[in-house]
Amino acid sequence: MRNIQSILFSLAFILISLIAFQSCTKRDAPLSDNEVKFETNQQGIGVNDNTINIRLKLSRATDRDITVLLTMQPTAGVEYGTDFTTLPAASNDTIRLNILSGNSEGIVALNKTPGALFYDNDKLVFRIISSTSPVIIGSLNQFTLSFTEIISTGGTITADGGGATYGNKVFFDLSANSQADVLRTSWDLGFYSGADWKVILNSSSAMMARQIDKNDLTQVTATDTLGFSSEVFFSQVAPMTTALPYIDYPDGDLSRTAIADVSANDADNKVYIINRGLGIGVPAPQRGWKKVRILRSATGGYLLQHADIASSTFTTVEIGKNTAYNFNYASFENGLISVEPEKDKWDIAWTYFSNVTNFGGGEVPYLFQDFIIQNRNVQTAKVLNTTKPYAAFALSDVASLTFSTAQ
Repeated sequence: MRNIQSILFSLAFILISLIAFQSCTKRDAPLSDNEVKFETNQQGIGVNDNTINIRLKLSRATDRDITVLLTMQPTAGVEYGTDFTTLPAASNDTIRLNILSGNSEGIVALNKTPGALFYDNDKLVFRIISSTSPVIIGSLNQFTLSFTEIISTGGTITADGGGATYGNKVFFDLSANSQADVLRTSWDLGFYSGADWKVILNSSSAMMARQIDKNDLTQVTATDTLGFSSEVFFSQVAPMTTALPYIDYPDGDLSRTAIADVSANDADNKVYIINRGLGIGVPAPQRGWKKVRILRSATGGYLLQHADIASSTFTTVEIGKNTAYNFNYASFENGLISVEPEKDKWDIAWTYFSNVTNFGGGEVPYLFQDFIIQNRNVQTAKVLNTTKPYAAFALSDVASLTFSTAQ
């Protein structure tokens, strides 16, 4: 009996020791190095552009204030203060960049001096030379800025996606080796700048829209939305085929948007009840509901009327057709807002996305993370790595591909 008790005690001791050791191991596992590096290795600033942000990225948000020192080396004839300036300011060709606790990036803003002339071979080379502890210098520690637009032959860019909650939508310009990010909940509707009169929903925040048979926002009440909460929404658990008409079809076909074409005849433009979808967070908060009506403006653009469901008044926002962009955007909180770059300054975008899928009963709206969409003016073709490895793919292989314009 004593031997059995001894064995049981020994087994219990070993088990407790293993649990304690594993817990200690998990708790004390060191974090990987927090590195600071440039977002990319080269970029260009166009003739008509006056400023550019040079981004330095950390592996993760710093838990204390840090200082990063950068040197810059311009080509002969390009002078700091005469041809360009930076913020933070440089002293003796050195920039002291402070990154505050809680941040995961720092920005050096470069501004060209009005009237300054640059040649095609004028460049500015930045190097990271030091960083205060605990952040160390990463491998991508040199960045070349050309004072002309570049045509990139390739490179690596890490998307600034906003962390684990996919908070940003990120636009990439492959030829310029650059990215532009925007908070994906910062806008609600996009207004087409082409010849047609199209309006899109924010596909990165799970929005839906349903038309009702009314033309006056002030006459719309909660009674007009009965049942909508169980029909006009994304469900990841029990997605519904009946909700498909309330989203913009994900291939980018503007004839399949939830909101109909904006008519020149005001009487034809009905009211829509909009589910603004989901915010950013865990769990993702509901963004609420709006009633909207969209008309054509007298100046050749759009008139957006919007209000809370119970409101007896509404707000009006006029949106012009700026043809430099595919769409011009509006927020219910902030009115006109800049979202995507000019249409010839991005190729693809990474985003949280309102897509469709088929579980066997027909297509249903379904939300996806880590999604890539393409510019309306861009064509793409898929090549499986098993068919042709990325490194082996050559220009001569392009002729055999079938390209798609679907978003």
